[in-house]
Amino acid sequence: MRFLRWLASLWSTDRGLSVLLGSLVALIFVMPPLRYRHEATLVVQLFFTMVFVSGLSASTTSGAARAAGMVFFAGAIALHWWDYFNPDVGLGTLAALARVLAVGLLTALVLWHVFREGPITLHRIRGAVAAYLLLGLTWANMYELIQGIWPDAFRFSEAPQGRIELSNSLAYYSFVTLTTMGYGNITPVHPAARSAAILEALTGQLFPAVLIGRLIAMELGGRRRPSSSE
Repeated sequence: MRFLRWLASLWSTDRGLSVLLGSLVALIFVMPPLRYRHEATLVVQLFFTMVFVSGLSASTTSGAARAAGMVFFAGAIALHWWDYFNPDVGLGTLAALARVLAVGLLTALVLWHVFREGPITLHRIRGAVAAYLLLGLTWANMYELIQGIWPDAFRFSEAPQGRIELSNSLAYYSFVTLTTMGYGNITPVHPAARSAAILEALTGQLFPAVLIGRLIAMELGGRRRPSSSE
């Protein structure tokens, strides 16, 4: 109960954005070598579900929205694990689509908290970085969706062995594309994969510029507001 109260209080201030960034750093840079530990991955996914629901609770007074968010996020996790342990059922495409939508919703929620009324704090800047990392994860899941529909959508210099290695490889490719580094060891071949890669590269260039401009405008607006009321 104490943990749940702590989680609910995160979004009453901007601290939750810093906690989310730390969790994403652990997920992206620390967890990949541990992906074979199913329990660790499951704990991380459950944590993000609770973060999402608590953030949704802070941004809306609708109990129906909170319940729908909880059901959707939990359903996406359940679908992911059902497909992981039962790959012959053929739910890979649906599970990838659910992950794209779930991470996309979490990204939108984080941006809502970053841009809400209030002073620009260090926590909000960290939240903006978290949103940038979430964009990389969103596209990583999008690439998995494309690869599931068209198995030869990407050409790998070294073919990934198994689904976990494929997921790690596409996550790596996503962040390389988002930052426009482009090492070339993974190449989009199918038109859908190429279109997604181009869109991600454009997003990776435009998002920081638009974000910085918006944060500066909010900070300047906040400084002018008190003087205008005098």
